[in-house]
Formats: sequence, C-alpha cells, structure tokens
Amino acid sequence: MDSSVEENMAMSWKPFGAKEESETLVDGVPPYMVNSVIDWMGQAELLLCYDENYYSCFDELKLDSRRRRSLVSEFDRKSRLDSYLYDANTKSYFRVKEHMNRIGLMYLDYLIEKLDELREDYDSSLVSGRMPIDSTVEYLYEDLEKILSESGSKWRLGKRNGYCGLEERVSPMMQQIADELVESKSSASQLLSDAWHSMFGRNPDYSKAYATAVKSVEAVVLPIVEPNNKKSTLSKAAAVMRDQKWSFQIETNPKNNVNGGVIQLLMSALMYSHSDRHGSGDGVITEEKAKAAVFSAVFLVQIFSSGLVTRGEKA
Repeated sequence: MDSSVEENMAMSWKPFGAKEESETLVDGVPPYMVNSVIDWMGQAELLLCYDENYYSCFDELKLDSRRRRSLVSEFDRKSRLDSYLYDANTKSYFRVKEHMNRIGLMYLDYLIEKLDELREDYDSSLVSGRMPIDSTVEYLYEDLEKILSESGSKWRLGKRNGYCGLEERVSPMMQQIADELVESKSSASQLLSDAWHSMFGRNPDYSKAYATAVKSVEAVVLPIVEPNNKKSTLSKAAAVMRDQKWSFQIETNPKNNVNGGVIQLLMSALMYSHSDRHGSGDGVITEEKAKAAVFSAVFLVQIFSSGLVTRGEKA
C-alpha cells in the first residue's frame, strides 16, 4: 500500500468511543443499524405476542402468529396504510431497504408504544410466570436507546409524563433541564411534556407545541404574579410585572433596562409571536418558531419555579 494512503488512513481513523466535536446525527435507519433494529423488533414482538400456552424448561418464549397478525393489523389501522407486514416475517421483511425506509421508524415507534401499554396493563405481573414485565420492558428500552445512541441516530427514546416513543435528540443540557422539570409532576411540567412531545415526537405538531408551551408557562407564572385573577393570561401577567417592577436575578444596566425586567419581555414576545392563536389563521407556526417557543418555555418554567423572578415595589 502506498505510504501516503496509509498516512491518510491513520489520520482519519478515530478510536471507538471517540466522537467528532460536531457529529452529524442521521435520520432513518442506515445500513449499519438495520440488523440491530430488526433484532430489537423481533424481541419486542415476542414479548407482545408470546404464546401463553407454550412451555419451555429453558424459559423460552414462542411467538403466537395469531396475536402477531392482530398487532400488525392495528398498526396498519393507526398508520392508515397497508404495510404488507401482516403475512410477512419481520426479519426478512425489514431486510428489504424499501420496507425499512418506508415504515421502519413508524413500526419501531409503534412497538415502543405497545410495550408501554403492556407495562401499564400488567404492572408487576410476570410473562407467563417467567419474567417480570416491567423490568423486561425497561431492558428492551435501554437496549434500544443504546442502539440509537451508538448509531448516531437523530432519534432517541423519550419517556416522559405518559408518553413513550421516538423523539428528536436535542442538546444534552437542554434535554436534562426538560427531563428534570417534567419529573416534578406539576401542572406546568405536564403541559411542558405535551409541548415537548408535540415538538420533537415522530409526528410533530408545531401549532400545538407552541400553544401548549404558552400554557405551560402560564401554569407556573400566573399563580405567582396574579394569584387572585382567574382570567389572567401571560400577556396580562407581563403587564402586571411592568407595573410592579418585577425583576430577574440578571438584568441589564439601568440605562437599558425596562420596567418589569427582561423576563417580562420574553413573556410578551412569546405571546406576540403566537401568530395562529385564537384560530385566526393569521400566521403559520414554523418548526423554528415552535422550537424557540418550547425552549423559551423550558427556561421560563425553570426560573419561575426556582424563585429567580421577584416582585419589586407594591402597586
């Protein structure tokens, strides 16, 4: 081999585990991920459709073809398409590139949802007297997240506030903040969870994401700023903050500052930019605008929940 080629290979090769500073995430199911995804689907189907009358001294499960066809039929109905998966073998079916590209992620998302339903229905029961369902489903979830992460997938497994499914991978720091807020189980966190899922789920709804993001901020702000006004809104609360000279722990210099501080400006902007509110149809909520609203909501819910915005002089 030419020495220059060897040098270039040595310079471009990265040890396993080493990541580029700006690694590009991949959508879909690339070829190097196919085998892992197919194996995972097979395990998920087996847990969802095992033959309850089959017994093995080796604690093996056997796929019940009738239950599996019922599973696929439900997928076709919910996805509004004919997958041709009904009479096909999952492993051979998804080895066809066209099939994997067309419904691979959809079917994966569906199986995640069904596993979550199985866990809720059976609680701490056993799979045919063998394995605890809850821990078995959790193992499958952990395995899938490992597959997605190691493959550099754009998608991750999202588990928050009743939702379980594929969602877009975002900045780890922002993800951590959002996860911590959702785990608080407050009304604001539940709404924030809905907004996050609408924004980053497999079937995003940008209008819903924006509207629910606003509601999540209102859920934490209104009881603090206007606790006695049941008809208050985010924009009205911002006006009250201006009148009462509320402030954030970080403000600009007095010359450039505004009454009520910088936070009420962000609240006002969130309302002002909500172009399709009240069903007026005056504007379209783009992906970028919805994402800005959701991220702003995460920030606002966090700082108000942490007591970092305080009232100034009494009106």
